Amino acid sequence: MKYLLLCQIQPAAMADVPESAQQQMHQAMDAYHQQLIAAGVLAGAGQLAMPHEAILVSHAGGQASGTRGPALPGDTQIGGYYLLDVADEPAAVAWAGRCPLAQFGALEVRQVVYAPV
Repeated sequence: MKYLLLCQIQPAAMADVPESAQQQMHQAMDAYHQQLIAAGVLAGAGQLAMPHEAILVSHAGGQASGTRGPALPGDTQIGGYYLLDVADEPAAVAWAGRCPLAQFGALEVRQVVYAPV
């Protein structure tokens, strides 16, 4: 079963983190990434561009239009994602719980219920 872990971060929570702690976080994230690979559960991953670079596309009056800026209200941002291929939801939740990024935000776990490719 495939699950998408959406890394929701709050930049304000990271604002006062010293550079040395940020470097430790990057090392911890690299180690987490390697654990996912070693376990054979990582199907894909990516870091996203900053929210102000996003384009929110919607339809109004039959016309598609785009607006630049974040799609989520407030201070929460989706900073990246992991696509896991695991046995079940508890396994996906367990992997999300091991992610060091959770201390600065949260990981939303969603099952991929349909994938045409």
